[in-house]
Amino acid sequence: MSRLFNLSTLALACTAAFAAHAADSAAVDAMMGGGLRQLVHESEVADARLAGHVAKFIQNEQGDVLVEVHLKAGFDGRLLQAELEAAGLKEMVVSRIDPRRVEGYVSLREVRTLASLGMVRALAAEHRPIKYAGSVQSQAVALEKADKVQAKGIDGTGIKIGALSDSYNACGFCRTSADDDVASGDLPPGIVVLEDLKHGKGTDEGRAMLQLIHDLAPGSKLGFATAYHGQVNFSNNILALRDTFGADVITDDVGYFEEPMFSDGIVSRAIDQVAAKGAAYFSSAGNNGVEAYEADYNPITWDAAVQAETQGLTKLKLEQIPADLRPVSLHVFQGNTTKGLQMDLANRVTVVGNPAQFDFQWDEPFDLDRVNTDYNIYVFDAKGNWLDPDNSQYVSYTTDDNVKTDRAFEYAALSPDPNDIRGDTVQTDYQIVIGKMNAGSASHIKYIAVNTLAESWFQGAPSIWGHSAASGGQSVAATYYALPTYPEDFSAPGPVTILFDDEGNRLTKPDVRAVPQITAADGIDNTFFGGQDPDGTGKPNFFGTSAAAPDAAGVAALVLQAAGGPGSLKPAQVYTAMQQTARQIPLPNVRDKAHASVGPVRLEIHGGWTRWSQYFDLMLDKKAGGNVAQVDLDLSNTQGLVYNSILTRFYLGQSHGVKRDDITYTVSDDTKVATLAFRQGSFKPGEYFHFGTSVYFPLEGSTLEDADRMRDMKVTVTMEDGTVYHGKVVAQDTMGINRYTGAGLVDAKAAVAAVGKAD
Repeated sequence: MSRLFNLSTLALACTAAFAAHAADSAAVDAMMGGGLRQLVHESEVADARLAGHVAKFIQNEQGDVLVEVHLKAGFDGRLLQAELEAAGLKEMVVSRIDPRRVEGYVSLREVRTLASLGMVRALAAEHRPIKYAGSVQSQAVALEKADKVQAKGIDGTGIKIGALSDSYNACGFCRTSADDDVASGDLPPGIVVLEDLKHGKGTDEGRAMLQLIHDLAPGSKLGFATAYHGQVNFSNNILALRDTFGADVITDDVGYFEEPMFSDGIVSRAIDQVAAKGAAYFSSAGNNGVEAYEADYNPITWDAAVQAETQGLTKLKLEQIPADLRPVSLHVFQGNTTKGLQMDLANRVTVVGNPAQFDFQWDEPFDLDRVNTDYNIYVFDAKGNWLDPDNSQYVSYTTDDNVKTDRAFEYAALSPDPNDIRGDTVQTDYQIVIGKMNAGSASHIKYIAVNTLAESWFQGAPSIWGHSAASGGQSVAATYYALPTYPEDFSAPGPVTILFDDEGNRLTKPDVRAVPQITAADGIDNTFFGGQDPDGTGKPNFFGTSAAAPDAAGVAALVLQAAGGPGSLKPAQVYTAMQQTARQIPLPNVRDKAHASVGPVRLEIHGGWTRWSQYFDLMLDKKAGGNVAQVDLDLSNTQGLVYNSILTRFYLGQSHGVKRDDITYTVSDDTKVATLAFRQGSFKPGEYFHFGTSVYFPLEGSTLEDADRMRDMKVTVTMEDGTVYHGKVVAQDTMGINRYTGAGLVDAKAAVAAVGKAD
């Protein structure tokens, strides 16, 4: 009896210990954010997908993952190096701005040990940052009129310029090295490298940036520091470029997914600090185009959403979401939640060619113990089937407990199915659903498709975020040097709305920052970076806001020298001189919408990619007196041409009545006119359809066109009874200062003249 009692007691004790361990393990798991929990689990079960997933994160040569450790209140990372290193943290870096923020590399096997330390509040793996790219003379020199001031002896002499990117001289495949570029005169001797990329191979995008700066300000002293070792290291290197190198001007082209959208993170705060010390700062606006969504959370309860599915009001198969991931409510993108009408519980997105990465955030500050809301992203396929992030071949996304991670952040990566080929393009449709897991107070949501091509039904929100909107710096948009009447279609628009101060307190009045403030050239030559040569010079062209930001920085150096040298102007005065003398690039603030009314036919255009099957929308009024026989789209009054080859690109999207076999699509020999001819009786009153085709601009070789570039396209509608109607496409009125190009294209000659030292 006594033995049985002892065995029972032992069994109960073991059960209790196991339960406690499981509870502790679950608590530790909940502290892991940004996808770290998934990586640790895949490592423990030897999941074959681990290699593909971990490649999205920063690693060292041993395969350790860079993590940011958020310490609890009252702890200082500078005093805890021994304890953190003993738990597996390597190459530890402590933020100079917030000592609770610590970075370092850790083996996935040791993550749980690190997370279990009593001083750790949360930790997250750091995604690879985004670089906004895409004897040589930069075409920006002439376009931005730097040659005019160089001829007068203003070449940046006496000014120090620092750049941050992935690497300077750590490329394993580049056609030139840093020594080659110095020998050819494309870089000056004596470049100061505070820190180059330490792990793996880079692309030396930083070296390409320095080439562009050197062309514009050849007399300047140049410095470099990597921005590729995490946010903490990035912000510390910004400070070091000013404090150690003595930079008067600093530029970067890097963005981190984990930077907050509605408050200033540590990188933004570093920029503000160096600006306060006298350094002008120029950041890439980003290559995100209009592919962003933002709204107040519009909830429908889980039960009501399931009922809507039962009633056929949504095709999402919500019951496929497992019980532990089911939200208490879902966001309605569009529709009525109370009257039983059709509603959009998902935003349909088309992922083209390459994987698309999505950064989803909401209105709570990061890393300040202020996050009380837990949101999730859910991904469904085009037919409404839920895609399990832990068991899907082409989809992965995080489902963090955001209260535990203390970050209002979720991440998704969607790849096109290589078997999903439309015409000559690999593209896959997904559906993004947003759910709320608790009763937290955050009520404003936003996501950005970062540096990718991912058109969706609902988009057009500002897509600049993070330190590019730092109040002490300038956000720089891009325009192709050969076509400076438009910004690049991928160049991100603003504004950015900051809702919280540095302590996490909600501002009484939101701080709406008008970014980008300025535009500079991209698509310009360098010795090795880019790979494309659309202008036929024999040299690769450097595209992206990554090229524009250093161009603006080079002009700033000329302005500073002209004004009297280092310290002669405060950063704000440099910015004012450049903005007030910029050449405006008039654009509408809404570029992704245009339309034409042609008799009984309405043509609507929306989006940023003409081959998207929902880009054009043709509707015949239900009161029309007959059927449509033909529609002609004439681009003679635009800069566009229609792609014409044996494989004519025409993609039918959503339609009501009209079928693909009803349409004969042809392109004129001069590629200026696209014609849609309809089988008799097929395009009847009240019917509509969406379609995409390939309209391109030969100077760019690009088919990424915002709808306003169709302005003045002539539209001819021929009815079956022979009646002909004519019209043209109109877009919103243009504004000289707008949310895409800011004040306009930087003009070195005018800016230097404005500070009174040259004409």
